Amino acid sequence: MLVRWVPPSEVAIKLNVDGSSRGNPGRAGCGGLLRDQDGNCITGFVSHIGFAGSVEAELVAIRHGLWLAWQFGYRKVECESDCMVALEIIHDNAEDFPEFADIVEEIYQFMLLEWDVTIYHVMREANSCADFLAKIGSCSSSAFSLLNRTPPELTHLLLADSKGVLYSRA
Repeated sequence: MLVRWVPPSEVAIKLNVDGSSRGNPGRAGCGGLLRDQDGNCITGFVSHIGFAGSVEAELVAIRHGLWLAWQFGYRKVECESDCMVALEIIHDNAEDFPEFADIVEEIYQFMLLEWDVTIYHVMREANSCADFLAKIGSCSSSAFSLLNRTPPELTHLLLADSKGVLYSRA
């Protein structure tokens, strides 16, 4: 199967997020970025969240990403995460995971705001930019850092996404 990053619809912004845990649980962080229909990075974030597992890191990434999209004034957001477990917790069975109750409640509160936001799954290979930022977050010492500029190492990943490069799903 071949996968690629898919731009948002013409009236939306794309939010890609990812969590990273080195050890699962271990030193954890997350990252994400907002992109337009051409794949251009509008802004992004990295965040170190301490000692946590990968699912918690992913949920924090979704929360941070939604906050960022709201703060930047976007009211139609397509959010992509490559963590099926985190999405199942949000969409189907949050009550089965009380350890994530506070984070999930904050996500629910964002979803109740006056905007159109969808959160759905994307294959890992189509989420490489957010993965890159999440790994930076796990090594960071900052609780939340807004990207003032695109890291040079991210440029080639953004270009590949905007050109529709296909990746083989292993």
